[in-house]
Amino acid sequence: MLRLAGPLKRKATLHIAGRCSGNILISKDVSPTSKDNWFSMLSLRSFYHSTNASAAAAPAAAVRPQTIFDNDEIPPNLTFDKKSSFAPKTKPVVVDVPQVSKPVEIDEDEQQIDEPQTASAARETEELEDYLDDDDDDDLEGDFDFSSSVRPVIPLPDRLHQSIYHGSDGSKSGTIWLNESVFGIDPIRIDLIKQSVDYIRNKIRGRRKAKTKTISEVSGSGRKVRQQKGSGKARAGHSRPAHWRGGAKAHGPKNTVDYGDVKMNKKCKSLAMRSTLSQKVKEGNFILVDHLQLPSHKTKHFAKMLEENFGIGKHDGGTSALIVDHHLDDAKSVAASYRGVPVNLWVASSNIFKIKVANQRYVNVYDILKREKLIVTLSALKEIENRWND
Repeated sequence: MLRLAGPLKRKATLHIAGRCSGNILISKDVSPTSKDNWFSMLSLRSFYHSTNASAAAAPAAAVRPQTIFDNDEIPPNLTFDKKSSFAPKTKPVVVDVPQVSKPVEIDEDEQQIDEPQTASAARETEELEDYLDDDDDDDLEGDFDFSSSVRPVIPLPDRLHQSIYHGSDGSKSGTIWLNESVFGIDPIRIDLIKQSVDYIRNKIRGRRKAKTKTISEVSGSGRKVRQQKGSGKARAGHSRPAHWRGGAKAHGPKNTVDYGDVKMNKKCKSLAMRSTLSQKVKEGNFILVDHLQLPSHKTKHFAKMLEENFGIGKHDGGTSALIVDHHLDDAKSVAASYRGVPVNLWVASSNIFKIKVANQRYVNVYDILKREKLIVTLSALKEIENRWND
């Protein structure tokens, strides 16, 4: 069946339905303006037979369906009924199948994998080897310091064997073994150290002193300031709201909070202190001196001794240190004491930056962690081991 559809002033559409038993003349251009080219010889049956022959001769490979018409032969205004048996058939088109690389060969004896490398992989490998073998980086090693600033950890039995230095000139005078239960805690209880620091800082903070007044406490009358309507201004009640000058403070601080009202168990305090002392010994920042009874109260001599022997600077940017001593008033002692330390030591160190001197009774975890070096005298070491040894 052959019919034309659509108005004549547009391109007509050719529909083919049913089975065709003869040759039908179909034109590529069915425009109504070209009357001479309405029909051209085209045998649909020959297309049908040629399609079946090409499909039978196609090799058994990866195929892709394609119409029998090429792009330049398909009429732009020609459509077929898909249900019709005379609709254009598809012909198999051979597609190039990508080659699969050779599988990895494994040598069972040597368990070595021989994997073929492509040209790009070989080139990347060669570039990587050239980059690793480049000698230009060796010239730059002298311009940078690649050494780590963190000191290596000393093993436990060795780090408990400490040297003793003279307090006057810093020379080595002997050695001593530290108490393992005080200076050899392992592992370090960082959680208790943090809890102890919070406890000490809250004790220092104490009760909150800041206090503001609310609307009920601020002075002022409760009389209405102006009438509700008629003035053109915003409505207002009393004269002391929070957004007015001289008014109350909204959500201000109150002195009802006492940060110093905290508690910490005695065993937790002891373990936190012993963990802190063990950490200082582990870092290598623990220094032992025989005594610190200085002959003079001058700062210059004491600062020079600290800087030359222990690397503790006097000026800004120097290393901080906590000096712990235990010296009480004694009739036989030549040097008088002040707050549990020799008075000359107290005066000589009071003007040195980042240096603090204290008696062992007043030393806590926060003071030790706040400074890098810990300098302890033999008299203070004896009291510390007796106090914190469990």
